Amino acid sequence: MRHAKSDWNSYESDFNRGLNNRGYKNCQIISHELKKLINIPGKFLVSPAKRAQLTFEEIFFFMVQR
Repeated sequence: MRHAKSDWNSYESDFNRGLNNRGYKNCQIISHELKKLINIPGKFLVSPAKRAQLTFEEIFFFMVQR
């Protein structure tokens, strides 16, 4: 899975760039759809880049909450 839409308006380095509003909304949609299709995996390999970490947290946080 690729990270959600990142925030190009910040002055952060590529590695430290977070998500934009569209990215956060997309995470909610992806989470909802994944919950219909799969069980939450037991292991994850996630890039240490901020946008990848945030995508992971947002998608699986919403999967557990619904």
